[in-house]
Amino acid sequence: MKLKTENVERMYFRTGRNTNFFYAVKSLDFELKEGAVTVITGRSGSGKTTLINMLCGLLTPSSGRVMLDDKDLYSISDKERSLLRNRCFGIIPQGQTGLQCLTVAENVLLPVSMYGRIGDKENKARTLLEKLGIDDLWDVYSNELSGGELRRMSTARALINDPDIIIADEPTGDLDDDTTKFVMELLNDYAKKGASVLIVTHDKDVLPYADMSYTMENGVLKEV
Repeated sequence: MKLKTENVERMYFRTGRNTNFFYAVKSLDFELKEGAVTVITGRSGSGKTTLINMLCGLLTPSSGRVMLDDKDLYSISDKERSLLRNRCFGIIPQGQTGLQCLTVAENVLLPVSMYGRIGDKENKARTLLEKLGIDDLWDVYSNELSGGELRRMSTARALINDPDIIIADEPTGDLDDDTTKFVMELLNDYAKKGASVLIVTHDKDVLPYADMSYTMENGVLKEV
């Protein structure tokens, strides 16, 4: 599936000496390449997270369009967009998003249990957790996990539906060098199978895995 922006901008109101607004993302035409790993780097506050939130249907642009194939993500209802995101997107958020009342297995299977039958996805979950080195935590509650274990659990949850588009915000945060390698090789494998993988990161160890590389500064995206 093709994901792209057409003249997308995101503006916020803010009182200042010279203006009462600022642009977190300035006019942007961008297409995420299928079957490739795209990496965006940039300082905190440069607009990276704002951009990926618009790309995956979580933040309405101030102007412009976000297109998934021939569908404008923001021309459909919230319910339709949520269903589409669950089916087509795998999102690894920057923060820790495990539900503390659920086990690791229940957290990973949540996207399946909310919108369909678990079926053989339990085997898929076990395989993902094994690849990420936390299969022994299957029945452990997420509030008992370390930061790195939570990050790996979030990665497995994002991949449980074999998404066409994977968007990851600092997916290697809290991870040691070996685990960073495991995660990046796993994401790279999905790209080789045809998925579009977008990674936002400060981690320079991720750059060797990039097929396309961009930097973002003051809301402007530039290809490296």
